[in-house]
Amino acid sequence: MIIFKDVTYQYGEKTPPVLEDLDLIIPEGQYVALIGPNGCGKTTLIKHLNALLIPSRGGVSIDDMDTREAARHRDIRCRVGMVFQNPDHQIVGMSVEEDVAFALENLAVPLRELTPLVRKALARVGMEGFEKRAPFTLSGGEKRLASLAGVLIMNPRYLALDEPTAYLDPAGRRRILGMIGQLHLEGMGIIHVTHDIGEVADADRIIVMELGRIIMDGTPAAVCAFLMSRDNPGLEAPAMAALMAKLKESGWDLPTNVISLEAAHREIHSCLTRLAKAR
Repeated sequence: MIIFKDVTYQYGEKTPPVLEDLDLIIPEGQYVALIGPNGCGKTTLIKHLNALLIPSRGGVSIDDMDTREAARHRDIRCRVGMVFQNPDHQIVGMSVEEDVAFALENLAVPLRELTPLVRKALARVGMEGFEKRAPFTLSGGEKRLASLAGVLIMNPRYLALDEPTAYLDPAGRRRILGMIGQLHLEGMGIIHVTHDIGEVADADRIIVMELGRIIMDGTPAAVCAFLMSRDNPGLEAPAMAALMAKLKESGWDLPTNVISLEAAHREIHSCLTRLAKAR
């Protein structure tokens, strides 16, 4: 599992902490979402997962490997795959296959073994036939999938994603979220940073951050109810929950801790069915 113990992180000695006295445990195979306003520490937190950052105080361990031990960094980075918010920051190859192969090339994997692994990784994200494409010719969603393939080729146990649907159109967004859901079903641990709670309705758990601290940790329904009870412009309640609250104020018998469009549709349909039977 992943363990944060009393973690504080400062980017400079004279700057305030970005993370402060943070404790967190993420079991293997769990889908965890991180939400919170800009500057709350979400991205800083996930950069600790594969030792891109080391705590100023406290400690982080990945499957009993301490991120302070430089000798363990290679194993940690094989264990935790990272997909950054901007895929252009992660693409280094002149072709898609070169980019996907980059990490294993650095581990001196022979070419005869590398080629089928690249094809398997691309097939896993639905990008068969893209091997020879230049990365700059890809769409935003395709770049993210190529970046994801470059991480999956390492066969990580955990996958950390920093706002993976940012700047994508609805089709690209659905494709990425579908891929994340499939990886979770296959047993991979997911740590998903997002501003949109609606896209993590299927998470096992949602963690709400504010000013470098965890202020709520619970199921999507519990976090939705928590956000509905707060008046904070940086932590808005889910759009579907706000809609259901308005309908409830108008006399509809509906729950308000609803996050996804699909769940809202089911509840409204059920309510209409009950009204029809009552007549």
